[in-house]
Amino acid sequence: MPELKVGIVGAGIAGLSAAIALSRAGHTVEIYEKSHFKNETGAAIIIGCNGTRILREWGFDFEKAGAMDYNQMRRIRADTIAIDSVDHFTNMEEKYGDRWLLFHRADLHAGLRAIVEAQQASVKIHLGTSVADLDAEQGILKLASGEEVQKDLTIVADGARSELIERVIGRPYPVNKSPMSIYRFFQPFEKVSTHAAAGQFFENQPSGFTTFYKTEVVRLGLLLTAYPCRGGKLLYVGLVHPTKPSEKELEEWDHPASYEDVISSAEGFHPAVQAICEDATDIKVYRQMWRDPVETLTKGKAILCGDSSHLMLPTHGQGASMALEDAIAMEVLFTGVRSPDQAIARTDLFNQFRLPRVSAVQTMSNKMMGPPDKMISEVRRYYDGAVPGLKAKTFSEEYNDFFFSYDVAQEARNLVHGR
Repeated sequence: MPELKVGIVGAGIAGLSAAIALSRAGHTVEIYEKSHFKNETGAAIIIGCNGTRILREWGFDFEKAGAMDYNQMRRIRADTIAIDSVDHFTNMEEKYGDRWLLFHRADLHAGLRAIVEAQQASVKIHLGTSVADLDAEQGILKLASGEEVQKDLTIVADGARSELIERVIGRPYPVNKSPMSIYRFFQPFEKVSTHAAAGQFFENQPSGFTTFYKTEVVRLGLLLTAYPCRGGKLLYVGLVHPTKPSEKELEEWDHPASYEDVISSAEGFHPAVQAICEDATDIKVYRQMWRDPVETLTKGKAILCGDSSHLMLPTHGQGASMALEDAIAMEVLFTGVRSPDQAIARTDLFNQFRLPRVSAVQTMSNKMMGPPDKMISEVRRYYDGAVPGLKAKTFSEEYNDFFFSYDVAQEARNLVHGR
C-alpha cells in the first residue's frame, strides 16, 4: 500500500516527535530545519507522566538522557529561607503509568533525534533548510531556496515564533508578552550541593523543584526555581523577575545576560539563596510569552502542533507534553491512511480531537495566576470535561489527575473505532 508523503517544518521537540509518530504510522517523512544543530543547548524541561508514557512507547532511552524523577516540590521564602510548604510526589508510575521527569532540554532533544535517525529508511532531516511559505490547502512547502515540494500532509512545528501559523489560521497571530522575564543558567550540581551556604537546600534531598519566592506589595514578585537534570550533574536555575526596560523587545529565548544582571535582581534574597547563583556563566534571558487558544489547528493538508499552535507559560510544565500528545494522536489517526483525501479528513478529525484539550491546558497555564473563577470560566469555553476545582493548586493531585490520567493514544483509538 502506498504511504503518505509528509513534510515537517521544524526539528525541535514537536517536529521530531511528529516525525517519529508519522513514520511509525507507516509514512515517509522529510523534516526541514533552518538551523544546523551545531550548538543545541536550551534550558531544562519537565515532562509529565502523560508525556513519559509516550516516550516509553517509542523506546526512548531515559537513562542515557539523564532523566531525573520529580519527587518533590518545596516552596521557600527567598528572604528568610523559611520553608513554606513541601509536596511529595510518590507512586507516580503506579498511579499514572509512568514517571514524572526532569531533563536537560538538549538531552531530551538528542534522545528524540536518536529515535528519528534509527528510522532513517522512512525519515530524512534537511538541516540548514528554511521554509519560506506554505500553501496549506495544496500541501506545498516553499523553501527559501525557491524550490517547492509537494506533500500529502504538512506539519507546522516551527516553534513559538512560528512564521507559518498565519497560513493555517488565516490571520496574523503574534505572541503575547508577559511582564515577567527569566534568567536561565546551569550550575554544576556538586558545586552547589557542597557549598557552605547553598548546600543546605540540596544535599541529601530527593530530586525535584526547590522554589524560592519573594513577594512585593503592589509589585510583581520574584521567583527562583532550581532542579537537577543530566543525571544529577547539573542544577538548572531560573530566576523569574519583572521585565527590565532592556528586555522589553526581546523575542529570542537565548539572549545573553550577565551575572551582574542576576545578582541585581536577587538583591533582596537571603545570602544562602544568592549563593546558588554564585559565579554563574552562560546566562540567558528570555521574556516569557504565550498565545491564547487558536480557532483551529488545521487547514487543508496542514496541521499546527507544539508551540507553533499552543504556546503557553510554563506554569504546569505541560508545553512539551502537549507536543508529545499531538504526535501520538497523529500516529493513531494516520495509521492505515493511504490516500490524500483520507488524510485531509483525518486532519479535520485531529482538530476536533485535540483543540478542546490543548485550549484548556493553555488557559490553565496562562491564566492560573489570575482569579480562579475567571480562569475556569474561560476553560469552559473550550472544554466540557471534568476540571480541577477552584481551590486546586498548581501541582496538586487534582491538576496531576487532569494532566496525567488522560490517555491520549487510547482516546484517539476510541475515536477512530467509534467507541
